Amino acid sequence: MRRWILIGLLGLGALTSCSVKEDRSDCPCWLTVEAESTATLTGWYGSQRIFDGHKGGFVDRMVPRGDVAIISSRGEFTVKEGSQMDELFAELLHVDTDGEKAFAKVQLKKQFATVTLDFKELEDGRTDYDIIVKGNIQGADSKTLEPKEGPFKCIPETAPERGYQFRVPRQKDNSLTAELWSEDALVDTIPVGELIAKARFDWKRESLGDIHIMADLPAKTFTITVMEWEGPVTFEITI
Repeated sequence: MRRWILIGLLGLGALTSCSVKEDRSDCPCWLTVEAESTATLTGWYGSQRIFDGHKGGFVDRMVPRGDVAIISSRGEFTVKEGSQMDELFAELLHVDTDGEKAFAKVQLKKQFATVTLDFKELEDGRTDYDIIVKGNIQGADSKTLEPKEGPFKCIPETAPERGYQFRVPRQKDNSLTAELWSEDALVDTIPVGELIAKARFDWKRESLGDIHIMADLPAKTFTITVMEWEGPVTFEITI
């Protein structure tokens, strides 16, 4: 009986490992991935998802040899209808798994920008108009982190100090606008995306910064301030 058990175990081992004497180029690679404990990890080998939604920030497993794409994330990729972008932190990392072992450490990057809209002529920076923010990007692709096209529409929330705030996903065009409404009539439209572009905001940075727009509607001028994520003001322009 013991002999048969031993033969069975040896047969099972042949399915999951390679002999030292044989060509090991087709053998799987042992991949170890580390990330923040709050992160969720997903792995892709081409179009094949090899692990999905792995929580806890740690993966230790065999994967095919070649190139494995790791997505580490915390937060929602797609904006819910009528909502702001979630506070999504994520990173895409390509890992070379051609060897017998591979290691990767993934760090979460900020995938959203907080826009503050402040009306200069008003004491608290807030207007009596109803504000609706619209755009053409509704989140990030869960495999590539590229901007995901789709309708975006939200109502800004009151900022802690002055004006309003709203979160937007990483953009690839200048479609963002803030519409000002009064009694079901459109009064004015602020070209938020165009203003951000003129301020040289970089939507391709690993961690997105934030934007402050001071609107002087009577004078039709805007002061746009770009701030690095957890860093200083980097650019300011009045248009």
